Amino acid sequence: MKALAALALTLPILALPSGSLAAARISSNSNCPSPDAISVRLLGLVAAGGPETASARVRIEGASMHIEVSTPGEESRQRTVEATGDCDGRAEMAAFIIAAWLDVMPVGRLRAPGIPPREVQPLPRSGPKSEALSVSLHLQAGGGLFGLADELGSSLGWAAMVGMPSLVENAGWLLEVSMTSTRQMAVGQGTAHLRRPTFALAATFELYRDVWLVRAQVGPVLGVLLVEGTGYYSSQKDTSVMWGANVGFSVARTWDGHEAWLRLDANAWPQGRSVLSSQLLSTTIAVPLPSWEVRSMIGFSFGIL
Repeated sequence: MKALAALALTLPILALPSGSLAAARISSNSNCPSPDAISVRLLGLVAAGGPETASARVRIEGASMHIEVSTPGEESRQRTVEATGDCDGRAEMAAFIIAAWLDVMPVGRLRAPGIPPREVQPLPRSGPKSEALSVSLHLQAGGGLFGLADELGSSLGWAAMVGMPSLVENAGWLLEVSMTSTRQMAVGQGTAHLRRPTFALAATFELYRDVWLVRAQVGPVLGVLLVEGTGYYSSQKDTSVMWGANVGFSVARTWDGHEAWLRLDANAWPQGRSVLSSQLLSTTIAVPLPSWEVRSMIGFSFGIL
């Protein structure tokens, strides 16, 4: 019986012209499902794909799919379901829900084949109607390992982060703390040992979302520079705070609100810092620290809210 039902739904859709779309206006903030995929499936469920005055909004937020249907003079209907399955399955689920609501609306609002539609007088419009912004409080926490390269060479490190990647539409925020292994550089007759924990607050922007996701990030970064000298007549320690900027891109595989990702980013330190070594006869040697660094990171983020 399930196979017959699926065949009965598929045949009307295949019989439609390739460019046919439902009369109802469909919008989606994602390509999975896309507005066209929902519209084509709606044609096989409701006459003419619903009335031209009807509109449906589909929003993918983390692991949820929000569906809202509205027509002039009728109360809007909303429903939230899990965004499971592939893009075709999501489009079919959205079309079924939209069709169920359109089917209970007054008959005069639907256009049946072969019957002229009722002429509807346009309502006075005070101005363009703007859609409400989509807000999601979906929270993620995760961590990763990275390799760093700069003028001193290469090093390994770790990072931990928390953020809301889709706080408003496709924009969100990310808070990250990271640390590399101890670096070394020769200064005068001794060696300076360097550590720099960094704290970054970035704005994130989803550039593409389907089964894979592409995200960009940019924001300020703070570094706490810890320096300790060895091999000197009088070795000393020092601490300095540095401000900089971070920019990067990541590619993620998403499922059920979780993400496995790869990221390439860079930190710039425009303030500049140098390690000093005082020699005999009041001579001072200054060796500047790198003003940039590039990181390649792999990690995982859990959806916790």
